[in-house]
Amino acid sequence: MTTTIQIEANRRNAKQSTGPKTIVGKSAASRNALKHGILSADLIILEEKRHDLETLRLGIYQTLCPEGAIEELLVEKIINAIWRIRRLTKAEGEFLSDLGSSFGHSRLTLGFRGSNGAGLQVLSRYEASLERSFYRALHELQRIQFFGIHAKFGRGRHAMPRQP
Repeated sequence: MTTTIQIEANRRNAKQSTGPKTIVGKSAASRNALKHGILSADLIILEEKRHDLETLRLGIYQTLCPEGAIEELLVEKIINAIWRIRRLTKAEGEFLSDLGSSFGHSRLTLGFRGSNGAGLQVLSRYEASLERSFYRALHELQRIQFFGIHAKFGRGRHAMPRQP
């Protein structure tokens, strides 16, 4: 059980430990818990470039031509999954090339290294999850776009049935 003296000492120490003060310091500290970044809240991490993501985004939007908020949401999910799959593929390549090396591990692969050697299994699980997310969003987008075309141009044989 914590004593009153320890609690007071902790309070005094906490007043001295205020953390980073500059914007750069705060930005760096915000990534302290980043291990591999596959599921990071930030889509762009480490040495990735916003320009590369925007190029991917533009290409996907031009290919899939979303109309409306729901289709755009599904396209963003697709872009997110593709971007993270690319990151995972890079981590997997680095992981495999580093297996024979005792130095030179990047931060991307260090998050997958453990004492139990389960790094590839973890990568594989993330990859399967991201691919399911990608295909789920893509198939839903295709379904919505298919029925949307039939709704615009008349009731084809594949159109959704009318609600009574």
